[in-house]
Amino acid sequence: MTAMRHRLGHGHREGGASAVEFALIVPVLFLLLFGIIDYGFLFFDAIGLRQGAREAARQAVVQQFDPACTTGTSMDKIACATKRATDNTLGASSVRVQVLTPDGWVQGGRLVVCAQVKETSLTGYTPFPSKPLQTRTIMSIEVNTPVPSPLTYTADAAPSGGDWSSSWC
Repeated sequence: MTAMRHRLGHGHREGGASAVEFALIVPVLFLLLFGIIDYGFLFFDAIGLRQGAREAARQAVVQQFDPACTTGTSMDKIACATKRATDNTLGASSVRVQVLTPDGWVQGGRLVVCAQVKETSLTGYTPFPSKPLQTRTIMSIEVNTPVPSPLTYTADAAPSGGDWSSSWC
């Protein structure tokens, strides 16, 4: 009987130590969990930004635009298609579109679609990069349908920390 009491008392003291250890570990576990969630969204948006710019550029070079983007010039339609295709969860994308051909929109010319987005942490516990996510897609124009001037769309302001410099776009 004495051995039984000794075991019960010993287990009770261990339970209190486990609760203290758990209380010490929980904040670290939550920070790790929130970090995984935040960076998961960051990587999702980075892939979505790249794929959205590529999809819009492809639609533009074959002149098959997204049905939801029917107003404005062709450059407006390309920008609209890029914003719709990026599917960002943590920030709104900014777009710049340019034709890098002196002769304008001609078959074999180059179309550049640049997009960037400034991400914000979903949980607020994870530090994000100060620079926005950026992507650039260059494609050859396949359809010789004239596109009216101007050959650059820059109606979107760059997000904070970003720019539209020629070094990347």
